[in-house]
Amino acid sequence: MKNRGSKRVAGAAAALSLVLLAGCSGMPPEVTGALDAASSAVGGALETLGATVDDLIGGTSVAEARAQRRDDLMQKVDDDDLKTPGTLTVGIKLGETAPLALTGSDGELSGIDVDTAYALADELGIASVELVSVQNASAALADDCDVVMGVGDTESADVMSLGDYAQTALGVFGATEVSSVPIDASELEGATVGVQGSSVSQVALRDLGLSVTEETFSNLNEAFDALADGTVDYVVCDAYAGAYLACVTGAGSFAGTIDAPVTIGVGVQASSSSLQANVKEAIEEIQDNGVAAIAKSRWIGQFPVLSESSQIVVAQP
Repeated sequence: MKNRGSKRVAGAAAALSLVLLAGCSGMPPEVTGALDAASSAVGGALETLGATVDDLIGGTSVAEARAQRRDDLMQKVDDDDLKTPGTLTVGIKLGETAPLALTGSDGELSGIDVDTAYALADELGIASVELVSVQNASAALADDCDVVMGVGDTESADVMSLGDYAQTALGVFGATEVSSVPIDASELEGATVGVQGSSVSQVALRDLGLSVTEETFSNLNEAFDALADGTVDYVVCDAYAGAYLACVTGAGSFAGTIDAPVTIGVGVQASSSSLQANVKEAIEEIQDNGVAAIAKSRWIGQFPVLSESSQIVVAQP
């Protein structure tokens, strides 16, 4: 049974929209050169932050911006390699959270996964994109998807993960400006640290064995509000979720991760050699030319690529 979610989203896949969230408008130096090449897609305006996701992603739609270049695309993928000729069918994992995937009140999906998928389709020369909610990458690729976003290297033996457009890790965000990432573990000693109750972050913080005062919150919004008013010194949470909230609230300076980051890429059936080759070339191109970084900057600002060097090292007794 195909799980199409609450809405099937089809849109023209042309140049990546560069309309940025206020507070997330800074571009990493390595991607500023891509702006000229992508200038035909630039909306040129900053969105005004509001209280809802719809406010954050309102205004000119990404699909509308991409449609401006629809007629210029030249498809590089054979239609025989696609589930639907002329369309890239993209799986977005159910349960994925902001900023990788968000759902508006109209059921429309947005986020890093979505923007990266459209940029990928653009590079492949595919004019139409269909987003499908999926539970399992292997089953989705065998059934109705050409690619699935947010797939790790160990997802499944029959799924190949290509590229590394994002990373997952537990991040630490400080109330004051952090001058060097990662901070020394000693800076956490004696600090008041906010976490969401009964979360993976709470367990991981306790496992560090540091002497901290733990404050629990029912959600991350409350935790970042506390960070903003100085009630807590740090917040530990999913790194990308924290970066997104730091953009939205203006509070929180990234201080490092408490675990080793894991990269995620685009999943393709391991047996689909032709499509695999095309997707590999396309994802590498958008990562090299800065378009993938722009897609992330739209949601998390000048957030660094996470690696082992981002991890806060805690000395073991």
